[in-house]
Formats: sequence, C-alpha cells, structure tokens
Amino acid sequence: MKLLKILLIVVGVTMLGACGGGGTPQPDPRNPGSAASAWSLSVVLVDSSGSVLATNAISNAAPFYARATLTSATGGSVANRLVSLQADAAVVTLAQTSALTDARGVVTVRIIPTSATAANAGRLQVSATINEAAVSASLDYQTAVANVALVNFKPEQSSIYAFQSTAVSVEGLVNGAPASGSPVAVAFSASCGAFSPGSASTNGAGIASSVYQATAGCSGVVTLSAQAAGAPAVVTSVNVAAALATGLAFSSASEALLVSTAAVGGTKQSTLKFQVLDSSGAGTSGQKVHLALGANSAQAGVRFLVGGLPSSAEQVATSDAGGYVTVVVAAGALPTPVVVTASLEASPTVQASSNGVAVTSGRATQNAASLAVAKPSIEALEVDGVQTTLSWRVADRQGNPVPAGSAVNFVASHGQVQGSCLLDAASQCSVTYTSQGLRPASGRAVVLAYMDGEESFIDQNGDNIWQSGETFYDVGLTYRDDNGNGSYDAATEQTYPGGSTGAMPCEGAGAGVGAASGEVATLGRRPSVDNTCDGVWSSQIRVRQQIIIVLASHRATVSLLGGRLSSGFNVRVADDRGNAMPTGTTVTAAIVGTSATCTILSVGVVLDKPPDAGVHYVRMDDAADCMSVGVDVTVTTPGGYATTATVRGP
Repeated sequence: MKLLKILLIVVGVTMLGACGGGGTPQPDPRNPGSAASAWSLSVVLVDSSGSVLATNAISNAAPFYARATLTSATGGSVANRLVSLQADAAVVTLAQTSALTDARGVVTVRIIPTSATAANAGRLQVSATINEAAVSASLDYQTAVANVALVNFKPEQSSIYAFQSTAVSVEGLVNGAPASGSPVAVAFSASCGAFSPGSASTNGAGIASSVYQATAGCSGVVTLSAQAAGAPAVVTSVNVAAALATGLAFSSASEALLVSTAAVGGTKQSTLKFQVLDSSGAGTSGQKVHLALGANSAQAGVRFLVGGLPSSAEQVATSDAGGYVTVVVAAGALPTPVVVTASLEASPTVQASSNGVAVTSGRATQNAASLAVAKPSIEALEVDGVQTTLSWRVADRQGNPVPAGSAVNFVASHGQVQGSCLLDAASQCSVTYTSQGLRPASGRAVVLAYMDGEESFIDQNGDNIWQSGETFYDVGLTYRDDNGNGSYDAATEQTYPGGSTGAMPCEGAGAGVGAASGEVATLGRRPSVDNTCDGVWSSQIRVRQQIIIVLASHRATVSLLGGRLSSGFNVRVADDRGNAMPTGTTVTAAIVGTSATCTILSVGVVLDKPPDAGVHYVRMDDAADCMSVGVDVTVTTPGGYATTATVRGP
C-alpha cells in the first residue's frame, strides 16, 4: 500500500509539469538577456512630426530623424538597451552614433545631409547586442538638393586703414530658412587683401564668419565676395584708406664718398634716398617730405642739385609707391660730412638724417704717398725676365682715398716698368718691373713714381685752406736720383717737370720746410732738384716717391763682423756688388769636420734692409771648442745657387 502511494505522487508531479505556463518559454522583460533570439530591431526615417517617410528621401530643407525600435517577440517595448547607429560620413552626419532606448524601446537621432547642394545615397545601419548575441537592421536613403542662398553679407567696419582688419559675416539660407541644421560652406575673397580663414561653414545660427585684412597697396574701395556651392555669389565693400605714416628712415646713397670741387676728377654728387614708413614698417606713398641741408654741410659748400642747378634751399618731395623720396647733393670746395635731414610735413617731429656720406678733399698729398716693392732684391744681374711688383698708395690730407681712376706714372733707370696704373677705390695700384737691358754697375735700378697733387700742410685753423704762416712741406722740381746720392746730377739724371717750382732751397730755409728735409737728403725717396722750391704752399705739384730695386747676382760673399765668441758670431752676407742677396735667399751653418763637440743651434737674421747687405747671427752651444772650430756658412739663392764660405776661429 505504501509503494502505491509513492507511485501516484510521481505521476501527479509529472502531469502538472506538462501543463504548467503552456508552450514555448518566454523572455523575462526584467532580464532581456534571457532568450535573446526572441528580440527584434527595426529602423525607419521620420520627419519632425514623427511620420514615417514613404521614400526614405531626406534633404537640408527640414529636419529628419532615424528611429530605431527594439521589441520582444511578443511586441513588448524594451527600455535602457544600447543601440548603435552607423552611416556614410561623406553623405550624412548623425547627431549621435549611439543611444539608450527609451521607455518605448525607441532611439531617435537627427540625420543631416553633409551637402545641401549635392544629391547622394547611402545606407543606415543600427545594431544592438543582447546576451552577447547581435540583432541589427538597415535601410537605404537618398539625399536631395536644397535651395541654398547667401544673404546679409556685411563687414563689421565699412572703413579701415591699410594693414587694419575687420570681421565680416554672411547668412546662409536653405530653402529660404537659416541653415541652422545643415552647415553651408562659404568661400571668401577680396579684390585686394586677404581673408582669414579663407572659407568657413555656417554655425548653428546659419552664419558664416571670417576676418578681412587690408594688405600693402590696398586703398580706396575694396570689393569683398562670398560664394557657396549652388548659390549666387554676394558682394559688399570696404573703404581702405592709405596707411598712416609713422616713421622716416635714411635708405641709401648712390655714392658715399664725394670729392671736393677743388679736386680734378672723382665723383662729386650723390643721390640720397629716404623712405616714409607706416606702423608696420612698410613704405607709404603720397606723403610730403621736407629735405634740408645741415648748416655745416652748407657752409662747406654742399648744395642740392635742382634741375641741374645748385641750391641750398629746403626741398619738398612726395613719396612714391614704395614710400621713397630722393634728392641729389653736390660736393663743395671743403671736406665735410654730408647731412641732409628729412621730416614729414604731416608730422614734422618725425625725422631722419643721412649718415655715412662725406666730401673729401680728393687731392693726393705728398706726405700720404708711398711706394713699396714686393721683392726689393731680385736674382737678375745676369738673368732677364725676373719680375717684381711695385705698389703705389696715396691719400688726401685727411687720410681719405683720392678719386679712383687717377693715373700714376712710373719710370725706371734700368730694365722695364709698366708706364702707369690707375688708382682703385682703395687709392692704390700696382705695376710690374722686369729685368732686361743694360745693368747698372752698382747693381741698383731706380724706379720713380709720380702723380699730380698738392704739397702737405698743417691746417691750423681748420678751414681746409692753407693760410700764410701755416706749416707746409715744400718740394721742388722732380727728378730721378739714379745714383742715389741725394743730389741732382744734370749730366746723368733726368727731371720730370710739372707743378709749381721756384728758385729757393728745398732744405734748411723757407717757412714750412720741415719733416721732408732729412728724408730728401738721406733716402732720396721724394727727390727735388736743389734750389727749385718756391717757399709757399702749392696745390699743383708732382707727388713723387722713388725706390731702389737690387739686381743681385747669385754669387754671395760672407765676411765675419766683429769678434767670434763660443756662443756665436755675426756674418755679413752680400752679393758680389756689395748689395743685398735676392729676396728669399737662405743662410745655413755647419761645423767643419766630425770630431768637434760644438753644435750650431740656429742662424737668425739681424739686419735685413735692402738694398744694403744683410747681417746674420750664427748661434752656437758654447762648447769648449766653439771658439776654434771652422764653421761653413752656406748661402742659397731662390734660383738654387749655393755659395759656402768657412769662418775660422781666431
């Protein structure tokens, strides 16, 4: 009986389980993860009223939305589930790409065509994930062209100065309404100047904005344009006034160094250029500028050239397109800095003065002339075609260069020298001397260089004019002192007339004879024939210098000078005419024999003043036998000839 009861209970429980909820298991709305395959997702396009679009066609003319609905198998709404949306970004823009379903199981997102003026098509996809299982839906859509227009294009300021800026704005309309939901791209341009940015899209209020900048050269009415695809361009304008002049600058001078009118030759006028500047540093046109000579410049004779005629009066000029004004100045008789001051008529306190421009005397002066030779002794007593370079340098009394292109003459007692050279901008020039023809018995050739100039003087009152009583340096008739004795020998030496001469002694008498006296007698560097000076300062002389070139042989003579010590001794080294050996000759020394303990330490130059012979010092190490050993002194010329002489001990 007990077993029967148990069997009946089991059968009853089984029957109750078979007829419990009836049929297929259902998802629990409170647990959407259960039975995921029973859920569904759908998507449609709707207008602003929520009505479903019949053709899935959208445009910028009105707002449109994508509406996705998540439901259970029984059609129940499911809230708070994440739904993702995806569309072609080149065709439309989604206000959101994901959202949670509302209480009705619905997600609604604004869908906006990216272009109001181009038709396109695309696909919208929506998806959700339930208990790791995905559900999705999609639809295709078409974008339609809207009617786009630009209106109310205007600058914030209607008048500005060059280099200033103003904001501009334009309103975009789509189908007659502000393009608030669908941006319209607008490009800006100007007849002069620039926009930044050059293009902009309408904002939420349908307004596109940019900034116009007036650049250099913009003036008067400037036309501004705004253009959008599919819409007619709109224009407006701003009035741009010339930039305000705020500065002046000295720009340049065509010639920085002018030569006084007292000099022959040389540049005597220069064009000065000033520039009117605005606050940005750019040139400003149409500005009147007053130009005035400095008082000291005018007193020295500097003048403006107006129509080719000199004038000291103030000049007025108007700046050109680059902001420049120019004025021509001419040198006067006296050296002076050239100062011209420019000032703005509209603002006289804005000024600039010229700088770096000056007038020099321009006349070569005797005390500033020099003649140098690259190789004062050349190995040419018996060799033709050996060359050396002679360089002439000169200046005026102020130490300034004399006019470029001035000629210098050269003459030689023996051999060949180029006859002339022209001064360069540094007031110097060079010629070549070449050995040839008869050689002088002394082995010394003389070259004289000369040019036109003036005697030097000390301008004690600073008026740049010699006044009686001021010290000067008198020179007389030029000659070439071939024998180098400091005195003119009429039978053998040649004169080179020119300039002012007289019958007074050139040395020892006459006011103004000073520093030149001893030099003329001892070195003959600026030779004057005796008793041809005039005792007064002269502006017309031969500025002259002469120099000796040794035509040396390759045969050397070596002789001991003074006594000999264990520490060393001096030797005189000369060619066989008693002159300096060729420039570049070397002197070495060596102990005679191999048994000596004395050592040669060095051979150094003691005296090297061509044309005279040189002196060299042979230094020894002070060993006990240094006084007695023989020392071979070897002299080697640039041509490779060697002469050895033995210097014996006492």
